[in-house]
Amino acid sequence: MTDIEIKRFARSKAINATVVLLTVLIVLLLIGETRGDFANGILFFMEAIANIHTLIVLTILFGLTYLFAGHAGQEIIIERQNIFLISLKYVVLISLTISIYSMIIALSRQNDFTLSGFENAISLYFLPLFLKTDLSLLVVWLWATNKMKSVKAKTSINYR
Repeated sequence: MTDIEIKRFARSKAINATVVLLTVLIVLLLIGETRGDFANGILFFMEAIANIHTLIVLTILFGLTYLFAGHAGQEIIIERQNIFLISLKYVVLISLTISIYSMIIALSRQNDFTLSGFENAISLYFLPLFLKTDLSLLVVWLWATNKMKSVKAKTSINYR
């Protein structure tokens, strides 16, 4: 495999796993919103999905996944590094970026730029979102890097 093929393969595995995760989360959100009143639930669901901040978070998620998956593929297949550490590294970077964006939006909406407002935003927005994003993305990245590792075992070319 060439470097371009490795990056392409790694990106396809990571993006596909992320799409599956988001599909499950969107279906769960739809079920949660339509539980009581179906018509209003659909409206609230569409409002949540069509929000500009949701679109920006999805752009950040898929953009960073695309970028980091190519690097992860090279690190796993060529450099033969540990898949758990690589997954953890990129999951933390993606989660941190999404959480920082969300916290900036929360701070700008509160108009409270004091230390207590900052601490409040961290406890209410940053930490819960960071932990939830970390856990779900870690499953996705572990699956994708495991697939990359299986390709490493099948390749007959020695890169070292």
